[in-house]
Amino acid sequence: MSFASGCRKRLPPQDFSGSISTNQPLLVLKGHTRWVNHVVFDPDGIRLASAGGDGDATVKIWDSKTGKLLRTLVGHDNGVYNVAFSPNGKMIASAGHDFTFTLWNATTGERIRTTKGADIHVLGIAFSPDNERLAVSDGLGVKVWNVTTGRDALTLEDNQFTTACVAFSPDGKRIAAGRHDSTVKVWEATSGRVVLTFRGHNREVWGLAFSPDSQRIATASYDHSVKLWDAMTGREIVTFTGHLANVSAVAFSPDGKQIASAGSDLVVRVWDTTEARECFRFSYPPADPRTANISGVAFSPDGKRLASCGTDGTIKIWTVGH
Repeated sequence: MSFASGCRKRLPPQDFSGSISTNQPLLVLKGHTRWVNHVVFDPDGIRLASAGGDGDATVKIWDSKTGKLLRTLVGHDNGVYNVAFSPNGKMIASAGHDFTFTLWNATTGERIRTTKGADIHVLGIAFSPDNERLAVSDGLGVKVWNVTTGRDALTLEDNQFTTACVAFSPDGKRIAAGRHDSTVKVWEATSGRVVLTFRGHNREVWGLAFSPDSQRIATASYDHSVKLWDAMTGREIVTFTGHLANVSAVAFSPDGKQIASAGSDLVVRVWDTTEARECFRFSYPPADPRTANISGVAFSPDGKRLASCGTDGTIKIWTVGH
C-alpha cells in the first residue's frame, strides 16, 4: 500500500509482528556524565557528535566506527541541547541552555565564536546547505545568522510559543520549525515570509526533519505520533502510530525511504515511508518512566547505521537493514 502526496491517512492500530526487533546495539558509546540530548553524524559518516545535558554541558566527538572518543568541546555554562555539523564537515554548531550557541572548528575543536541570543534556552540549530547561514530556534521563534560575520541576518518570527526544533530544507529554499502550540511553521529562507502552517498534532512538536528531496517533512510530537507532511502544500500524508508515550526525535534515512522516531517509551522505531509500516524496532532497557527518554536519532550518511541517545547517558549505534 502506498500513499500519494496530499492524501491524508491515519494508520489503524498496527500489527507489528513483521517488524524486526532487537535490544543489542552495534556499539554503545560512554563518556557523558549526564543525559545526552542530541546526536548527529558528520557528512562522511566517520565522526559522530553528541550534546551533553545539564550537569555535563559538553559536546563530544566520536569515531563512529570504533566508538573511540576523539575530542571533548568545553565552553557552554549549562547543558547543550542540540548539535549540528556543517554540510562541508568543517564546523560544528551547538545550542545551549545557557542562552548561547557556539561555532566550533570540527577538526581542531577550537571555539570560533559564541553568540548570546535572548535570555532563554536555545533549543534548535541547523546549517543552511551552503554552510553560510545558521538557523537558531528558542522560546521567541527563529533567527537566521550569518556564519561568517556572526550577525543576525533574518528574524523569522517573534512570539510567545517556544520553538523547539528547526531545519533547513536540503535545497536551501525553506526553513521549518516545530512549536509548542502544536503547529509547524514553514518560511521562505531568503525573505522570511511564512508560506505554510501545519496543523494536525495536538501537543508540542519536538522533532522535525525534511526528506532528502525537500518534498516532505516528518514531525514528532508529545501526542505520541509521528506525522508525514507534503512540504509544498502542508497537507498531512500519513500519521504513524505505535509509540506509547511522548515522541521527541525524528530523522529521515538518506534515501528518504525510512523514518526513525523515538521518545519516552524507550523504543526507536523505523518506519517504511512507502508502505507506511514499522519495519524495525530497537528497544532500550526499562527505566523510570517519569524521567526516561530517547531524545535524539540520526541515520549515517550511507543509511546502514542509526544512532540514538537519551537519558541513560549513552549513544547507541544500531545496524539498519533495508
